[in-house]
Amino acid sequence: MDTRESLFSFINIIIAVIAAYFLFRKKPRDAVVSRGPLFMVCFLLFFSVGVGNLPLALPGVFERALGHSVWVNYMPPVKMNVTQKGGTWWLVRWREPIQTGYFYVFLAGMVWAALNIVQSRARKLNLLCVCVGILWMLASLVFSFACFPFCF
Repeated sequence: MDTRESLFSFINIIIAVIAAYFLFRKKPRDAVVSRGPLFMVCFLLFFSVGVGNLPLALPGVFERALGHSVWVNYMPPVKMNVTQKGGTWWLVRWREPIQTGYFYVFLAGMVWAALNIVQSRARKLNLLCVCVGILWMLASLVFSFACFPFCF
């Protein structure tokens, strides 16, 4: 067990759980409708990063469950006319699907926040959510241009 990766994973997961508790503790049904987008855009990121690093935090558990190391090279079956991309099992089969899933949840949270603004439901909170989401998207775009030749 890697102590540093374990701390990183579990602290991120705990941040998301604590945020969920404080956001949704009062009137859970109304809170989910009005505060759900804020959780999806701002705090679910911590959960996805924590879960994405779990194979590094608990490699022994994952090695027993998978039957191989999380660092084993993964190469998809050869297919014609498809870009072949390889990497370690952790990157290709674990982390990328979690990142893709979070991206779609992030977009759904942005749309949900915009709908809440239109319906006048927790307007300030949802406006904050949309602004934070736009800032995250701009930061991602700037970062992708800044490290272009090295990030792929």
